[in-house]
Amino acid sequence: MMGTVYEFRAERGANRLLERIRAAADREQLALVQALILDHALTVEEFSANDFRDRLPADLPHGLLGAAVRGLAASRAITNTGRTVPSTSPDTHGHRIAVYRLTAPRQEAAAA
Repeated sequence: MMGTVYEFRAERGANRLLERIRAAADREQLALVQALILDHALTVEEFSANDFRDRLPADLPHGLLGAAVRGLAASRAITNTGRTVPSTSPDTHGHRIAVYRLTAPRQEAAAA
């Protein structure tokens, strides 16, 4: 199903913002967050950003978790399941966030 023009524009704007966050973020910090996500993904079938908030430092730059997840999805290490869950972050007022899983090649590499 195709979204509306407004949804497309909102998604495009969000993607641009996340790219700016990722470009400005400390590379080591981004790599550590992505490693945390992949480590967790090896132990569960599906996951969302909700699974990491309590495991991340309080001083993590705003938006870095989202940028890390989107970066892993863009590199095809993880894939969107098409499902969403309500966000547990108080700042988001329960808006829906994507549920992900490891991609098949990543699962095979982890099993080897």
